[in-house]
Amino acid sequence: MGRDIKEGLRFVLLGHPVLRAIPLGDAVFNLFLVMYQAMLLVYLERVIGLSSFGIGLVLSGMGCGALLGALLATGAVRHLGPGPVIWLAPLATCPPTALMPLARPGWSVTVAALGLAALSLGGVVRVVAQTSVQQTLTPDRLLGRMNATARFVSSGGIPLGGLLGGTSGTLFGPTATLWIGATGMTLSALPNLLTRPRRP
Repeated sequence: MGRDIKEGLRFVLLGHPVLRAIPLGDAVFNLFLVMYQAMLLVYLERVIGLSSFGIGLVLSGMGCGALLGALLATGAVRHLGPGPVIWLAPLATCPPTALMPLARPGWSVTVAALGLAALSLGGVVRVVAQTSVQQTLTPDRLLGRMNATARFVSSGGIPLGGLLGGTSGTLFGPTATLWIGATGMTLSALPNLLTRPRRP
């Protein structure tokens, strides 16, 4: 097993720049997403003043965005190519999450909820495109090891994001933490943008 793990790490992180950029971008995205989510409920309750029902409605927009993303993913990949979609999706759908820290009690919360829906939509489209690129660039015998390595690296940001989100919320408040999260999620496009994976 140790030999298999080493081969997977070597193939993904040292063997191909595109395969390396994908999980690194995911790790950055996951870190800042979890930071954002750690303070989102606090912000919605304490700053916006929403009830539990209102918070549920706002968060349900993310599920709707994910469903729409699943419906649009195939067409986006077919028309733009999976490579460009990997970096275009976060650049297009992460900045709207900045609408949430701008929101105040009233109609602006509805607009901010649309930003969360856009985030989920872009996340699903990006994952579909990434999977296409990863499977195309990986020999059949290494598919399992590539997938395990990519998931290990990309998941690394999740526990750290929770810790940093709570710390940032304590030190700077929920509004500032949402701004940090929105900025970081947008910047997660950089590893793939700099690598510019194209049509396999």
